[in-house]
Amino acid sequence: MKAPALSAGRKPSGSAGTARFCAVAAAVDPAALGVLLDERRRELARRSDVEDVFARAAEVARVYARWFEAQGHTCPLPGQIAAARSKGLPSIMPTVDTLLYAELTTGVLMGVQDADAIDGELRFDWACEGESFTGFRSTVTCVRDEPVVRDATAIVASVLQGPDRRTSVTKSSRHLVFTVYDAPGLPAEAFDAGVGVLRELLTAAGSEPEVSEVLL
Repeated sequence: MKAPALSAGRKPSGSAGTARFCAVAAAVDPAALGVLLDERRRELARRSDVEDVFARAAEVARVYARWFEAQGHTCPLPGQIAAARSKGLPSIMPTVDTLLYAELTTGVLMGVQDADAIDGELRFDWACEGESFTGFRSTVTCVRDEPVVRDATAIVASVLQGPDRRTSVTKSSRHLVFTVYDAPGLPAEAFDAGVGVLRELLTAAGSEPEVSEVLL
């Protein structure tokens, strides 16, 4: 599949933080993804260093948690990693499970959208005061200079407040775009590791992922 083009808006003066925005796009077979993820979850549970995997992920997630807290939000990653550490990785549906496996084993914040629902390119941008979009559960209202991703129609995700409903993945989604988010103080190797896990999972499930990146 052809991945949406990426672009970036003008970074607000004095805006600390994010330096990179990456998208990993692929046409997927959910059944193949499901089989692969079942295998990977079992393999992870059997690994002698599984505690180290989650400990490293938790350390990376703390970078996001500090950033979110400074902006008045709570990052979900630390709690999700703690739950996975005690109960194992969640199983929701293969397309979502791919995202969760990559996030919770690396600690890198990501998102996923249905590429067929995206209008034009994906643009990493900063919201205007009071700008809003229809979130997965309710209307999301942004503050000035809140980091967001938008297409030609509207915001598809707030980095701090989550994705929209319009481009959310469903059981029928076959063309996916995974987004990978940077954070102030995040080591470049951690960001790259998150992208690498996504790319490897999709490839192992028979997809041909296309990776694109824009500097902010």
